[in-house]
Amino acid sequence: MMTHQELLEFFSESADTYRFLSQVFFKELNAEAIDELFAADYPDDTGNAHLDEGYRLVRRYFAFSTTDRRTQLACEYARIFLAAGVFTKESQTAVPYESVFAGEEHLMMGDARDDVVARFLENGFQVNPDLHEPEDHLAFELEYLVNLNERASTCAQAKDKTELRRNAVRQLEFIEQHLLNWIPALHDAAQDYAKLAFYPGMLLVAQGALEQGRDLLRAVVAQLDDTSAAA
Repeated sequence: MMTHQELLEFFSESADTYRFLSQVFFKELNAEAIDELFAADYPDDTGNAHLDEGYRLVRRYFAFSTTDRRTQLACEYARIFLAAGVFTKESQTAVPYESVFAGEEHLMMGDARDDVVARFLENGFQVNPDLHEPEDHLAFELEYLVNLNERASTCAQAKDKTELRRNAVRQLEFIEQHLLNWIPALHDAAQDYAKLAFYPGMLLVAQGALEQGRDLLRAVVAQLDDTSAAA
């Protein structure tokens, strides 16, 4: 059972993790972000196989990468996520929109995006319209979880168990029905175009982090249900 302080730390750390991952997948990394990733200490055994493999691939990239990592990763980002230089009808590109992977027709602006928009609106979360990107971009879905975790922290601090449970359930639904429903397919597509280990590794890191978050959220909901029943 999590203590009150552990709950606060969980939501704060989750927000930081999803914010970091959102930045990784939204656009090409700048030199500062790459330097931070290079200097990071990646664990070997997290208890999650996807997370462990993702960290291994990221470590491998930095072990063998060139000195001009910013240019190298910018080209890699464009090739994988922007389909730069990719002209094929036989293989699915790795553009980071859920509708392309979750919809029956594999087209942008599909049903998956509509459900994402509805969930965003229901929770008062809005994507900056100046960005001119569909709402089911991976970075925006992760940023939505940042928003929910920041709200969960507020609920936990106020000891509002009813709203905290509602928030945790919304997070669980979104992770299970959206993010984990298509990130594995995005990873497989990214592997077809990646020349380096970095982005396939980061997609596995995202998948593993979401799986760990899902498991802990299930425990939070169960704990809140138990305390409510006891009361």
